[in-house]
Amino acid sequence: GNCKLTKMDEKIVTENGVTIIGYTDFPSRMATQASTLYATNIRHLMTDLTPEKDGVVNHNMEDDVIRGATITHDKEVTFPPPPPKVAAIAAAPKKEKPKELTAEEKRANEVAAFKAQTRNQVGLLAIGGVLLLAVGLVAPASFMQHFIVFVLSVFIGFQVIWGVAHSLHTPLMAVTNAISSIIILGAVMQIGSGSFLVIILAALSVFMCGINIFGGFLVTRRMLAMFQKS
Repeated sequence: GNCKLTKMDEKIVTENGVTIIGYTDFPSRMATQASTLYATNIRHLMTDLTPEKDGVVNHNMEDDVIRGATITHDKEVTFPPPPPKVAAIAAAPKKEKPKELTAEEKRANEVAAFKAQTRNQVGLLAIGGVLLLAVGLVAPASFMQHFIVFVLSVFIGFQVIWGVAHSLHTPLMAVTNAISSIIILGAVMQIGSGSFLVIILAALSVFMCGINIFGGFLVTRRMLAMFQKS
């Protein structure tokens, strides 16, 4: 700006946060940007004027851009141009309200959904049983005992977690992390093994279970403290 504090060819910031620009070479600073913007606009205008890309000008007065840039046409003054045509936005179709079901229809839908869910669960159990039988044909008895316990644990855990409200997932997982410390018992039993690899794995199990124990109780305590009066 042109004021008392302006310094030639400098940009300064006053104590109260006012920026004063004293550049004297603004034309040279803006040449590149202005030329680029102007050339871009001209290129797009020429593209609209020659849609066939053969150099022949097609002066379409129905085009809003060409019409707005035209001052005279066919020996007539066409300036100022009319306001551009604005396409009206079609109104969204009204959604029909769902038909209210009677008590009998609601009951029938619930029964059908329950039957479908039951069929899915029975089908999954049947497939799981067939897979267990297939594995049992080739796996030793000791492996099958542990594997069956593992499968039952996964199934029970899934059914328990699935039936819990979403708002209770965090405290539930915190407590189950603490309960999972039962793994420490198995790790302690194996830590006295003569195999170096087994000892390492058992020590890692104890370490990670310890994190689950303390972390689970700390998270639960912190969440319960949120509901206590300070």
